Amino acid sequence: MILLCVALSAGCAAPAERDAPEDTAVDSQAIECGKDCIQAMVNRQLALMGEFDNDAEFDASLRELVAAGPAVVPVVVGVYKEWSVSASPDPTVPARPGEMRWRAAHLLGLLGFRDGIDPLNAIATSPLPEPGKDEHLFADEYRVRLRAIVGLERLHAADELKAIHSAGDLLRTPAAASLYALGIDVGGIKLVDARKALAEDIADAKDYNPNLGRPAQPDKPGDRKFKVTPRTDTPSTAR
Repeated sequence: MILLCVALSAGCAAPAERDAPEDTAVDSQAIECGKDCIQAMVNRQLALMGEFDNDAEFDASLRELVAAGPAVVPVVVGVYKEWSVSASPDPTVPARPGEMRWRAAHLLGLLGFRDGIDPLNAIATSPLPEPGKDEHLFADEYRVRLRAIVGLERLHAADELKAIHSAGDLLRTPAAASLYALGIDVGGIKLVDARKALAEDIADAKDYNPNLGRPAQPDKPGDRKFKVTPRTDTPSTAR
């Protein structure tokens, strides 16, 4: 089936955390856009998510995808699945597999299609790996699930967020925060003025958790007299 998508003039891109543009109206010339066309647009959008100070191109590219309709969703899901955690690094791609999966999950939320709820829920509810086996893998997987929860919030998927919250695992609090943003208070969340909290915060420089390889370091980092005491098993750098 041939779909209609929109060709917009190229401008500049946006950082990964950028929200969808408020004005999604499209007034440019429409062109025929099949699956291969959508795939190319999705790949371009994912690449733009790693750039900065190019808001115009990011917004224009996202509008093209939105104009292509819900058929974009399965293409993004396919890209997400391709970036498995076991994929080997490839110098021709814009980022690590874990980062690309994070971007794909982010894009599912940015698109704004209700078709994205099920795949985002599947991502958010998939089992997390054991943190003790590979902390880097765990960090990647946890970030991806947090982004999926934000996507569910963007799509107003309250029932799915309630189910995640009820599961009671590590995602309970993030799900509660997203529900709170949707006007549903399940408890344990309160609104805090970040500027006020930072202004009232008093930094405590004492090292309460020295590891077994070095003694506690009570001096304040940043002090000109402060010198890091390396672990006894740290390779010497003065060679």
